[in-house]
Amino acid sequence: MEQMQRNMEEALRNIADNTRRGDNQGGREVNQYSSFKDFVDTKPPVLKEALEPLEVDEWINTMEQKFRLLRMTEELKAEYAPHQLQGPAGIWWSHHRTTYLEGTPITWNRFTTTIRGNYIPLGVVEMKVGEFMKLSQGTKSVNEYLHAFNNLARYALEFVNTEAKKIASFQRGLGPKMLKTMGAGTWATFNANISDCLTQENNNNNYSASKSCNRGFEAGSLFTDLKYQI
Repeated sequence: MEQMQRNMEEALRNIADNTRRGDNQGGREVNQYSSFKDFVDTKPPVLKEALEPLEVDEWINTMEQKFRLLRMTEELKAEYAPHQLQGPAGIWWSHHRTTYLEGTPITWNRFTTTIRGNYIPLGVVEMKVGEFMKLSQGTKSVNEYLHAFNNLARYALEFVNTEAKKIASFQRGLGPKMLKTMGAGTWATFNANISDCLTQENNNNNYSASKSCNRGFEAGSLFTDLKYQI
């Protein structure tokens, strides 16, 4: 009877834990029965080595998308994810895993913290924040600048954690010509700001093309006039 009571209490605790996890996932209850085949069927990415810290972040983000799709528990995430570490990354994890005491639970949060600590050390993060603060459009198109901005912004969340901060950070690096033509506009969202930048860039390109055509036409007319004068 005592054993049955303990089993019942444990079952109730599991139900409570799963309910809390479901609340943390936007009210969707986790699926503790997601099989490894279910996971593999989502075609999760493989991480062999990371020459750029961004590659590790991209791998983790993609894995989290797969996990949300399957509504997996934190324990299953940490159990299935290491199977996608191969080559140097797989060897590193095998060695690191031996540093834990036997029976130590490994959650997804602990796993991601560990792998980020190995591939994205604090010094690298500080370097990336510095790159973000110095980022400028230069000769890049708006789309090219946006791509670089989004890549580095992940390391400088304190500068992009609101729409206003994100817009201000993006505006800071725009080229002088774009800033001049954009003026002191106000935007409710970052996407609205980007949309206006792309529109203005297109207008600027059309204006430059039109001026080039006019100069070509004027040069041609001048040549024709000189020809007739001769």
